[in-house]
Formats: sequence, C-alpha cells, structure tokens
Amino acid sequence: MKIRITCALMSLILLLAVIGCSSYSNHGGHPDNTSSSNPQPFFTFTDDTGQEVVLVKKPERVVILNTEVLGLFYQLGGAAIARAKASGTPVPDAAKAAEDIGEINQVSLEKVTSLKPDLVIGHPRFHANLKDALVTSQIPLALVNINSYDDIQRTGKLFGQIIGKEAESEKAWKETENHIQTIISKVPNRSLKFAFITIASNGISIQKNGNLALDIANKLNLKNVAEDMQSGQMPSSVPYSIEKLIEADPDYLFMVVYGTEEYGRQKLKDDLESNPAWASLRAVKEKRMVFFPSDFVNSPGLKIDQTFEYLAKLVYPDTYEK
Repeated sequence: MKIRITCALMSLILLLAVIGCSSYSNHGGHPDNTSSSNPQPFFTFTDDTGQEVVLVKKPERVVILNTEVLGLFYQLGGAAIARAKASGTPVPDAAKAAEDIGEINQVSLEKVTSLKPDLVIGHPRFHANLKDALVTSQIPLALVNINSYDDIQRTGKLFGQIIGKEAESEKAWKETENHIQTIISKVPNRSLKFAFITIASNGISIQKNGNLALDIANKLNLKNVAEDMQSGQMPSSVPYSIEKLIEADPDYLFMVVYGTEEYGRQKLKDDLESNPAWASLRAVKEKRMVFFPSDFVNSPGLKIDQTFEYLAKLVYPDTYEK
C-alpha cells in the first residue's frame, strides 16, 4: 500500500513538472521565445546632441520641426505628416500638403503629441526642451543641426537610412559631390575678403563662424574679416561696428536676413545706410553688397552644389561662366 502511494505521488510530481514546463514555454519564458517576441529595432543612431535615438520600426508618421532639413528629407524620398515653418524660409512644394504646426520657435507640444508621430526631427536650439515630454510619450526625438556642407552630407546619409533608401541617397550625394569638386577645382589662387552681416529681429551682427554660408565661402578660398575680431555674447558672431568694417575693408558685403528680404532692406536703410560712414565702405562704393538667398542659411539639401556655383560665379566672374 505504501509503495502504491509513493508511486502515485511521484507520478503526480512528474505530471505537474511537465505541465509547468509547457506553461512556461507558451508565455515566452524560454530564451528563444523571448528573443522572438522582442525583435531588434529598425534603426539606432546618435543625433547631433549625442543622444541615442532608437526607432523600433521604420517611421511612417514623421513630424519635422527643423525647417533647415525639411527640403532634404523630401528630396531623398521621405514625407512628413506635419511640419513647422520659419519666416523667410520657403516651404518645398512637396511639403505643403503636410500639416502646418506653427513657427519653429513656438511649436505646441500638445499638437505634436496629438499627431501620434513615430519620429520627431527637431533643432537643438529650439526643441531640446521637448525631449523629456516626448520620451514620456514614447516618441523618439532626433535633434539635427546644419552648420556646414559636411553636416548636410552626414544628415543626408542619416535620412537615407531612416527612409529606407540608403543606396539611392549615396548615389545622389555622389553626383552632388562630383559637381562641387569640379567647382572648387577652378577656384583661382587668390583670396578675396568678405564680411557676412546678419539682420534679425534682435539686431545686426557680423558672423564669425558656425554658419553654412561661411563654410561654403571658406571652400571657395574667401577670407572672412570677422575671424580676427573679438566675439560678443555669442561666440559665433561679432557685434556690428561700422568702424571695424571700415578698418577690415572687405571686398564684399554678404547680407543674410532672418525674415523677409523686404524686412532686411528696410533695416539696412534705417540702421546702416543712415550712417554716412556706410557709404565710405569700398564694397558699397563698388556695388559689391549682396543679399544672399535663403539657401545660404537654410540647407538647400541635394541642391547645395547650386549654392556653391552661385557664390563662385558671383566672386570670380572671370573664372566661371555666367
């Protein structure tokens, strides 16, 4: 009798063990099942602030808050469900159908989250403060910044990976790069001087560094007179001074407006031309003052070669075809 009870107990224990193992496996407890229920993310990268961005799947609901890269994203075959805007910055035709969610520096967090995006692309200066709230909502935020041609190339390759068109992106960039190298190869062995003046709602300044236009000018062997000037509160710029400009005697004055050109020309008239000393500048007397198109401050993306060509023909008309 005792033997029968013992055998029965052992059989019961074995049965429970089998049932337990079966139950454990069906709920993903086995290592193989765990890995299959947690697949590898679609893409992981580091943005321009050093933060890791993980995309669980290929983004299909992208919101672009950074107006500098909107055109580039579309040029490479991407599309956004919503976008921000900036005064004086044209919206690419292909992007006009995307929902307008306001000015780049006044984006509504509530509006962004209500769209349920699976990726938000912003600017470090304007949108870093959205990070914590977006993380809480499990929305990836990538902050990208364009200050040079290398930045455009790098961002373009990143977008190619995000969009899933890496090969097409590489091919397009190769064509653009070849054209740019052809332009640079013809640059004369002489250096002209320029001053890059920015006109914005918060004042007028002379740009020292940290700007796409300055990078292009440098690659075309142009010298920025502000390089040797003392920076102001912003390390990338110098407070405007007519005395410093007269002393530096630039060959060219390049004007960039953060806003409309109409606004910029009015500021020029009211704040610069009103000083008689302005007319004494050699660049003014020789009519070498130029208002740059928006492509010099807002990335033209794959069309960056046209921006190089524009400036090369402007300053070296005897070398490049008009």
